[in-house]
Amino acid sequence: MRLHFKILSPQFIRRPGMKPIFTARVRATLFVLASLTALQGCQTQGPLQPIVPSATMASALRAEKAGEFVIAAHDYEELARQAAVPLRQRLQLRAVDALVKAGQVREARQQIRSITTTGLAPSFQARKRILAARIASLEGRPRRSIELLSRAARMQNLSPSLQAEILQARARADLKVDHPISAVNDLIAREQFIVSNRDITANQIQLWHILQTLSRNSLEQALRQARNPVLTGWLQLAITVANNSGDPNQVAVAVSAWRKSHPDHPATSNFIKSLANPVPGIIGRIHRIALLLPLTSEFSMQADAVRDGFMAMDAANTDPGKPQVTVYDTGTDPAQITHFYDEAVAQGAQMVVGPLGHDAVKDLVAANDLRVPTLLLSRTSQSIDPSLDVFQFGLPLEQEARQVAERAYLDGHRRAAILYPDTAWGQRIANGFTSAWQRLGGIVLTSVAYQPGRGDYSQPVKQLLNITQSDERDRRLETLLGIKLKFEPRPRKDIDMIFLEADARNGRLIKPQINYYHAMRIPVYATSHIFSGHLDPTQDTDLDGIMFGDMPWMLIRDGSIEALRDKLQPGGWKYAHTALDRLYALGVDAYAVIPQLNRLSTEPGVHFDGITSSLSVGPHGRFHRELLWAQFQKGVPVLLDTFLDYKGQFALDDGSGISAPPVATQ
Repeated sequence: MRLHFKILSPQFIRRPGMKPIFTARVRATLFVLASLTALQGCQTQGPLQPIVPSATMASALRAEKAGEFVIAAHDYEELARQAAVPLRQRLQLRAVDALVKAGQVREARQQIRSITTTGLAPSFQARKRILAARIASLEGRPRRSIELLSRAARMQNLSPSLQAEILQARARADLKVDHPISAVNDLIAREQFIVSNRDITANQIQLWHILQTLSRNSLEQALRQARNPVLTGWLQLAITVANNSGDPNQVAVAVSAWRKSHPDHPATSNFIKSLANPVPGIIGRIHRIALLLPLTSEFSMQADAVRDGFMAMDAANTDPGKPQVTVYDTGTDPAQITHFYDEAVAQGAQMVVGPLGHDAVKDLVAANDLRVPTLLLSRTSQSIDPSLDVFQFGLPLEQEARQVAERAYLDGHRRAAILYPDTAWGQRIANGFTSAWQRLGGIVLTSVAYQPGRGDYSQPVKQLLNITQSDERDRRLETLLGIKLKFEPRPRKDIDMIFLEADARNGRLIKPQINYYHAMRIPVYATSHIFSGHLDPTQDTDLDGIMFGDMPWMLIRDGSIEALRDKLQPGGWKYAHTALDRLYALGVDAYAVIPQLNRLSTEPGVHFDGITSSLSVGPHGRFHRELLWAQFQKGVPVLLDTFLDYKGQFALDDGSGISAPPVATQ
């Protein structure tokens, strides 16, 4: 091992009447201690070795399939550095595509600018423009997206698959500017570039999902204006199904009659069959929703918050055909959840939202009898039959920790230190960060637990920064020399970021300690727990510099978010701008996302702009939340991603948008 170190001579403070002593023995002692110091500096604490295999195409594809898009982007970038033109550009474009899927707009925008396609086949330039269009859409610039796609479509000698991709992206951009019928026409045109019956049926399902978001009045108005016979047939079919929803037999009869009157319409037989007997991913029209919450349990305040948000959205929905919501109190015993689920279905519920709580979700999934579409309000590690329409939505701690790791990694950091509370949930978050960080290729140099609720956190902070070892060496040196020395503690220099898991109260005490020990310049990242939700510049100045991810509902206090808050909470809500407000937002988004579950679960890359975050659905029906990032400055959270447009809510970034509370879905 080669050692690189600098020996700094201590500053001596002489006692009164005492002469400086520099004997050969002292010099030798100082040299030995300095050598020991250098050797000790080579030691590390905590887990060191990231379990990251060399990047291969197989590992990148596995990560992408598992929804680990930042890891996939990392692998593609690694492969691109080793590849020659034009494979290098192809891999770079795949890396940007993975970042777009992950919602990492800033990094995607930066990387796409560095990709050179000059002199390559037109397909490279076209794909680059498609990706740039998708980035513009995520940034809230759909018209720029349409412009880029139009330029891509005008390029010569494009393959049918690439032209189909352009039209699909164009459909999504048209939806962003509230032109759903134009989007339907885009998908109708897309079919001429698709070969397999399976892909054609998938395209028609996408088209159908758009029509599902439209009210009967909108469908009838579009039908009066339609000139394309294929579009006319689709609109008539949508109206026919809407008029007969609720009875599969009536739907089957009506669809059969429509087929006879439209024998030449391109709707495939597989798609037609799915209307009367929905396949996974196609949820029929919902008339009755059951909301299962433990309202009379030790978690009653949390359950009340979710209920209040859900029912506030229901009250704001003025559509006369909206679903009827029935709330069920599941009580104190999670083991009884199957009883309440069965009761709700027996009473006519066509969709269940809930339960809330890990134990209740675990028991319900274990029963393996989820007969109607179900939106769970907590996550589970249990396997769920993929043929069931089951979604997992919640605010999981591990997901936030993973996003901290991704954000810090994309910011260029590789060597982390973790400071977390010595509790079960604190350990869960630390483990979640460590797992994601090592998968990305980062190293955790030290991990230190602290006892929450104490007023002095100097010891765990000193341990984190290796100050305790420095203090011990100082005391040994003073004892050996028999003189009082003045030392200035210096933090370790081998870490480039700190992951601090703390709530606001503990964070206000810990961050000043980090600053005191001269580690102010080391970036500190945290989860949403660091922000109380209430603006308190006086106390929160102690949190200055900390970066954290949170939901738009908690961070944005103007524009459409504030208008929505005024609408949903006209007289104020007693727990507004507290930690419970996040659960209120969960209830709001749980209601708002229901009409979009079809598209989110069947179309890759579709994001829903909720107030909890940008939402997408990954493997096993699990919702992924892409948090908004802020940094404490002068005691106030200041948005870091200022290039994003948050003017519109309840819209799909790469899918259909709605400008009002959601209507009943077909």
